[in-house]
Amino acid sequence: MVKSNRQKNTSDLHLQNTVFRWSFVSPKYWLLWLWFALLWLVTRLPYAWMRWLARSFGLSLFYVVRSRRRVALRNLELCFPDWSEARRLAVVREHFAGAGLTLFESGLVWWSDKDKLARLFNVDDSSLALIKKLEGKPVLFFGLHNTCVEIVYAYLSLLRPYHVLFRVNNNAFWEYMATRSRSRFDVRLVPRKQVGEFLDNLRRGNAGLLAADQDLGRKRSVFVPFFGVTAATVTSLHDFSAQTGAQVVFAEAFRNESGYELKLHELEGFPSDDAWSDTLRMNQMIESSVVRHPDQYLWLHKRFKTRPDGEKSLY
Repeated sequence: MVKSNRQKNTSDLHLQNTVFRWSFVSPKYWLLWLWFALLWLVTRLPYAWMRWLARSFGLSLFYVVRSRRRVALRNLELCFPDWSEARRLAVVREHFAGAGLTLFESGLVWWSDKDKLARLFNVDDSSLALIKKLEGKPVLFFGLHNTCVEIVYAYLSLLRPYHVLFRVNNNAFWEYMATRSRSRFDVRLVPRKQVGEFLDNLRRGNAGLLAADQDLGRKRSVFVPFFGVTAATVTSLHDFSAQTGAQVVFAEAFRNESGYELKLHELEGFPSDDAWSDTLRMNQMIESSVVRHPDQYLWLHKRFKTRPDGEKSLY
């Protein structure tokens, strides 16, 4: 079978990202070598020890990275205006601890035994039944950017292999390590600009994953409320499901004291004929998830950076 140009380009890019370059041993990358070595060592520790170490590292960032701390506090002020300043500060502090876990969880995804990783997850029976029900059918998973995003979506691929749109990292060594390590899971990385291939895979009955809850600017976005604040939000979930007929499933996940919880929600009547309404529905589902564990949402991102014409910056 002859591959399309899109498939060839993506395959070539994937191969390039998995080929070791001798330039990676240059001094430019020595700090990254040390970081990757640390991540590898951490994966040898019991999970409880890794969790303590990672949280401690994250808490230290709370005091060091002041600019992002201010962004997180401002986001919480906008989304939860009734909260006291002390409560917002406590949530942001816990959020930084979770962000530390995010960094170290990459090591678990890249090098930990998959069976060991799977034992950290609790998935309810209804979610497993939904996976079985949709087997062989096109599925478009969507989630939210929280502090356990990488490990959760790696585990999800063990239940149902999928394609995901991603942004190629500017650091070639990081991209090499990430691509090779993530290839252990059933995740096919499709560069963000090659949307056509992503859609083609859905049309062929495969699964895809989106996390469309970040401010990506005005292009392909509409302004819909997020916690009552107007937020530029891409309409990709509506657009992609409408173009492919894929069943949309909300993949909701959190950390708990011993590991992670994953729950899948099938969206009925989605998409509708109204992209704005569907995008609002997506935001509302994300809101309901955030409220349950507010410290785990990615508050470090400037979610409300893009404003409607004539409106002043919120940051």
